[in-house]
Amino acid sequence: MTLKDYQILNREAWQKIAEEYKEPAEKAWESGDPHWGIWQLPESKLEIFPNDLKGKKCIEIGCGARYVSSWMARRGAEVIGIDPTPNQLETARHLEKQYQLGIKFVEGFGEKLPFPDSCFDFAISEYGASLWANPYDWIPEAARVLKPGSQLVFMTNHAFTICCVPDEEDDSVPISEQLQRPYLGLFKTQWKSPPHEIEFHLPHGEWIKLLRDNGFVVERLLELGASPESKTRYPWADAEWASKWPTE
Repeated sequence: MTLKDYQILNREAWQKIAEEYKEPAEKAWESGDPHWGIWQLPESKLEIFPNDLKGKKCIEIGCGARYVSSWMARRGAEVIGIDPTPNQLETARHLEKQYQLGIKFVEGFGEKLPFPDSCFDFAISEYGASLWANPYDWIPEAARVLKPGSQLVFMTNHAFTICCVPDEEDDSVPISEQLQRPYLGLFKTQWKSPPHEIEFHLPHGEWIKLLRDNGFVVERLLELGASPESKTRYPWADAEWASKWPTE
């Protein structure tokens, strides 16, 4: 696979910042109770996972340190996680050795999955391929490797958030109540703040069209915010803002 510029840049960026995510990954692996996204919203509230994962073959696309994979494995799933970042995978291998959940590791990109057609029962991406990979490449790949009728779940920044986050060299500048960039045409964003990673976002209508074009039926669209007292580890995220507009 010939890598594109953004894949090289993003992998290099995550190689540098992987250490920052070790402690959160360790806490998430330790917990059998899933909690999602910026505001750590509980699975009991969101119901992200299917009711029954026992014996199902599942893939996490852009898995990072694989804590989502660990939650699926604890629910009886046969899990493969794929990620392009060696340092993230090293954290995952260390935690798999500790907890021995039987998760398999593959180094690779969501835009070109090294698996045969129709081999998975469930696919998920929480701020993995859903944020860092070109959706016009990874969504068709997810559709290809899923069995007919199987489910894809993904979580990423809400378009409102991306339209309101200031593009500053300091990523601790809080999210604004004023629009910072256009909604129409939203697609590829490279941030000024280090490590200058490149993210991909689409307006909702474009997401729906892309999913339908690849054979998916859109069952739910969750637009998630926060309560004013919610806490997060991300300095730009503002709970008061997120009590009025969705962040995810």
